[in-house]
Amino acid sequence: MPDAASDKRLDGWKAIANYFRRDRTTVMRWARERNLPVHRLPGGVQGSVFALESELAAWAVAFNDVHPGDTPSPETSPPMAGDRRRWWPLALLALVPIAGTAAVLIGQPEQPPDHDAQAIVRATLPDDPQAAADYAAARDLWAQRSGDSLRRSIALYDRVISRAPDFAPAYSGLAESWLIFREYGDASEGEAYRHAQNAVDRAISLDPGLAGAHRARGFIQYWWHYDASGAQQSFARALAIDPNDGLTHFWHANILSDLGDDAGARRAYDRARILLPGTPAIEVERACAEWQAGRDAQAIAALTALKQRYPNDATIPNCLAWAHISGGDIAGYAREYRDAATLRGEPQMIALADALDVAVARDPATAHRVLIADARREFAAGARQTRISPAFFASAMGDRESLVVLMREAANLEERWHSMNLLRRIEAKWRDDEEIQELLRRLRQQRPAGA
Repeated sequence: MPDAASDKRLDGWKAIANYFRRDRTTVMRWARERNLPVHRLPGGVQGSVFALESELAAWAVAFNDVHPGDTPSPETSPPMAGDRRRWWPLALLALVPIAGTAAVLIGQPEQPPDHDAQAIVRATLPDDPQAAADYAAARDLWAQRSGDSLRRSIALYDRVISRAPDFAPAYSGLAESWLIFREYGDASEGEAYRHAQNAVDRAISLDPGLAGAHRARGFIQYWWHYDASGAQQSFARALAIDPNDGLTHFWHANILSDLGDDAGARRAYDRARILLPGTPAIEVERACAEWQAGRDAQAIAALTALKQRYPNDATIPNCLAWAHISGGDIAGYAREYRDAATLRGEPQMIALADALDVAVARDPATAHRVLIADARREFAAGARQTRISPAFFASAMGDRESLVVLMREAANLEERWHSMNLLRRIEAKWRDDEEIQELLRRLRQQRPAGA
């Protein structure tokens, strides 16, 4: 059998059959009866399938009766959860819908081997026909990633929940819509995370084995509660339930990038790209990861090109704004922030863009203090959890006085900062400043094991 370490993609039943040195009929039966990890391309014809060599190898280890030249007995059972051999159930690959496609159910066994497999192969639609139609439509709208489509997606999820209150995937989907709405719509951070948290908690209470709910919980833990360790545990749980969920790999890549694990993030982004081919959001976030890794020029070039291709994506100017201010370009930040605010239509963002434009015209050297003042407004409203962002703005603009004030406040409040990109930039800029270096040591978040 070929080496198991490759992540090479095999396209079509013939290539998959050649990997095992079997005929097409045999591997198609394995996919149907024994959860052979075969993926169907969204929107493709019946034969549009692919597989990854690494997954096929892991599957073959689990089914240790599969050897070249043999045809396994249909009665052979996969290993149980306590078996030391690796078992990767793959009954359902939850693809991000592209151009209106939905998730594809592959090879669902009648009796799943363990609890995690049961979580993956559970019914993906509520019994109520109207609720099922609304749920499918909500997924499609979520995938479009515009303020209007996400608003409609949230409304549909609420309607599904009213008709099928025990259908856990609707709560998980609702959480995902709120999390994305905060990037593309007019919801504030506090509002979006509050709704998402409530939905995730309900989803997990209904179905502790729902991978998407653990993924959303990890997102909230990291980006809202600044709990890097808890987030890593949630993503590990989601990937243990379904190691072939492209969205989980994608969101985990974003976290790894922020934690400074550039190599790990690249692997996770590549994994997400293989599982979710042609997804623009992955391309955008990977370009943004270039900035997080300190490659500012590459990031700005890539994001500027992407902005031409996807002019309605609010994430692109948002990331460009951060890349510009990292080099002290407050005018570039203001320009891109204005574009992001316009696309999102969020009133507070538009008001801040107006104030920032005035401040830049008056004195670029002090214009960043408008951003610091707005951050303090958010602290008071409970819409911001740490001071790392305004502190970074002060640092990037060379404003030591504001930086030290913010860092002292954060240290006294026992904040823990874990964004390695921002921490490294502050550390490098003020490497000879003993007070700032000591404050950084107090604020630095201990990176979780494996990050």
